Amino acid sequence: MKRLLKRIFLGALIFFAIFFAVFFILVALPVPAPLIPNKTLTPFAITNVSVIDIEAGSLIPGQTVVIEKGQITNVGPTASIIMPENAIQIDATGKFLIPGLWDMHAHLGTKMSPQLTLPLFIAGGVTNIRELGGVSLDYKRGIHQKILSGALIGPRLMGYASAFVASLDSRDQAVELVTDLIDSKPGFIKVYNQLLPEYYFSLIEEAKKQGITVLGHKPRAVSAIDGANAGHKSFEHARLFLFECYPGASQLRERYRARYSGEVSMGGRIIQTSDRREMIDNHSPDLFDELATVMVENGTWFVPTHITRKMDAFADNEAYRQDARLSYIQVLQRYKWNSDADGMIEQDPSPEGRKAFMDFYLKGLELTGKAHRAGVKILAGTDANDTYCFPGLGIHDELQELVKAGLTPIEALKTATLNPAEYFGVSADYGSIASGKVADLMLLDANPLENISNTAKIDKVIFNGNVYTRKELDNMLAYVAGNASSLSISCKLIWQEISE
Repeated sequence: MKRLLKRIFLGALIFFAIFFAVFFILVALPVPAPLIPNKTLTPFAITNVSVIDIEAGSLIPGQTVVIEKGQITNVGPTASIIMPENAIQIDATGKFLIPGLWDMHAHLGTKMSPQLTLPLFIAGGVTNIRELGGVSLDYKRGIHQKILSGALIGPRLMGYASAFVASLDSRDQAVELVTDLIDSKPGFIKVYNQLLPEYYFSLIEEAKKQGITVLGHKPRAVSAIDGANAGHKSFEHARLFLFECYPGASQLRERYRARYSGEVSMGGRIIQTSDRREMIDNHSPDLFDELATVMVENGTWFVPTHITRKMDAFADNEAYRQDARLSYIQVLQRYKWNSDADGMIEQDPSPEGRKAFMDFYLKGLELTGKAHRAGVKILAGTDANDTYCFPGLGIHDELQELVKAGLTPIEALKTATLNPAEYFGVSADYGSIASGKVADLMLLDANPLENISNTAKIDKVIFNGNVYTRKELDNMLAYVAGNASSLSISCKLIWQEISE
């Protein structure tokens, strides 16, 4: 028996020695070199193209767009355009030109975003993002500068979260946090569900003094009307109008306040199927109108990220969970996504529970359309890198959701072009196709005004003065797919988690 135990012990020792040796060898292997941009093709012209005029909401055929050093220098009928000397001409007969898209709720994911995430944005025609993830501020700044300088393929980070505030213990702590962020622009403060009202309002008040934006989740214990009046710049996620616009909304906020303040100890989730059902079935149009009016008056933006609520509703749908684009998602992240979807089902796997999630998602679409018609400003955001929210590629899913919500295709396009430019105060340079604007462009094979899903039929992406052909975009996708399945990268990500 002792000899057997000794053999088992030695066998286990050898196994673990080999396992850890292989693990650290894989950790030590070089990181795949990040993709770098093309050589700049300037000047060049896209000829004979149908331009989607985002501002006018119309299609203008037979146009030529001249681009020099990353800027549009001329737009007009092809016959009237005088080409710059040595201009490279791209014949776009039968194709459609739109501005590059913005994702206004994106996450880089990990510090390996150049290998796993950034190329997906460009491959999907996303040229600008508002980054709300948790990687360090210094990392985001570094990535942004490398992209601007042409040392790295990826979208501009037009704004990024400098701080994530889930909880505060005092007004002094709120003041200290804001003081530490004075030099973090274009950063902003992202708030989360658990923040208590008294500290949330202190945070906004102090941030206003320093010219720092506060945005993010509506804290669960806070009235959205009070948040909008205080200066919360954008509310994220489609549950907003459902949580806030039914007779039990104030009682729900009190339940959250009691839990987050520690006054009561409650086990399990506060929101149950019965709560969800009540929000749907007893939705109050009057409360909705009141909130929408306050948001319009305050210029409060809304980023519904409908594909996040679609995940809740479709978590038990096998076709949904077998999306071919999962090949671009890192294997450990795929496992987490599956686990999250399983957890969503486990909240209430009964037919009534699953129906409540589906109805909640559909009601959210309905209310976004209603908010849009009431004048609430909508921004397209995907929650990229959240469960089944594909970086770069998911923006096309979200545009389709917005059309389901009742927006026209041109209105949906505005949420990912003109509206983000307005949000950041850069409409003079971005958001539409006009002389003098930055040449962030997508050349499409089909008309998105006829069917919004045509935004995904990308022939070329023009960004930072570079032209990326369909073949080059496919190569970006293949590069990410290779890295996503890499055992070495999986080991590196595990080691990063352990060592940080």
